[in-house]
Amino acid sequence: MDPVRILHIIDSLDYNGSAAQLRILGPALNDDDVSVEIGCLGPETPWLRNLRDAGVVVHSLGWTRWFDPSVLWNLRSLLRESAPDVIHVWRLPALRTLAAVASNWLPRVVMSAPLPISGVLAWWDKRLLERVGLVAVAGESDRQRCLQQGVARPDLRVVPPALQKRCQEPLSKGPDTFSITCVGPLDREHGIREAIWAFDFVRYVFPHVMLRIVGGGPQRAMFETLTRGMQSPDSVQFVGPRTDLSDLFGDDTIVWIPSKANCGRQTALQAMAHGKAVIASNVPALGDLIDDGGTGFLIAPGDVIQLARRTSMLLKDSDLRDRIGAAARAKVERQFPLTQTVAQWRELYRRVAA
Repeated sequence: MDPVRILHIIDSLDYNGSAAQLRILGPALNDDDVSVEIGCLGPETPWLRNLRDAGVVVHSLGWTRWFDPSVLWNLRSLLRESAPDVIHVWRLPALRTLAAVASNWLPRVVMSAPLPISGVLAWWDKRLLERVGLVAVAGESDRQRCLQQGVARPDLRVVPPALQKRCQEPLSKGPDTFSITCVGPLDREHGIREAIWAFDFVRYVFPHVMLRIVGGGPQRAMFETLTRGMQSPDSVQFVGPRTDLSDLFGDDTIVWIPSKANCGRQTALQAMAHGKAVIASNVPALGDLIDDGGTGFLIAPGDVIQLARRTSMLLKDSDLRDRIGAAARAKVERQFPLTQTVAQWRELYRRVAA
């Protein structure tokens, strides 16, 4: 039997949850039964090159400005040359672009990440989602959001996110040295300002604690200026975007995901898989993963005081940190095996291709 030909289309392979999922799933899906190609509308990135190194065919279409007719032409050519059985589209910008180029392909589309991380689904996006072959979301809260925003269809499926592999055992640190990793794009929507304020409170009680801020974005300079106003600005490090967080999580005490938007699922999964205690905003995507007080802590988005209090409690109690980290790791290993996610995607592809 010939392999099912899958073309993944994504707007950017640059440090977002959908790109992280595609980086894991692309190599895992690519075998004798499923042939995988990826069309990235945006420019070359480290994640794109990593996928090529893993043996996946990746096409960079080079979109760098708001309207670029050459990208539309390149996408049309890619569709003609790859002749896919199914197109797996990630995120709304990629779906809009595909519809502009070849709307006749929409019945063969599996759509992931169908909703914006905040705000209401636009009527034109809703119309496009009504025409695709199947809509898949990563958790029950996403399914409920789809239903609330009018994406109510019998083939709305929940496919749990994938993790690449079992992570190494967490490393221990000295008793007086703590570190916190805060992950998220450097903009107002992802709670970085509030995280810096909370850290200033934490460091008053724990003078040896360090904060590492992972991510890139338009407001990095502003946040760096904010940290220079702290009593000990050298205790905050901006490490920029990273293609792999594993080395950062290897010796961290606590991971913060302070986003005000409905995102951060992939970061939480990685941290939990490393046995880390996670403190995250209580947004639907993170509430799906974290059992408050059991496998991590959930706080109200933007609540500086609660973030500082939960962090201080964990820093004071190593047994609590270890217990929450172990429970988080066990949950991820039990509920998010890569083989299960890959099997679900294969079944959905065959259904849409039939």
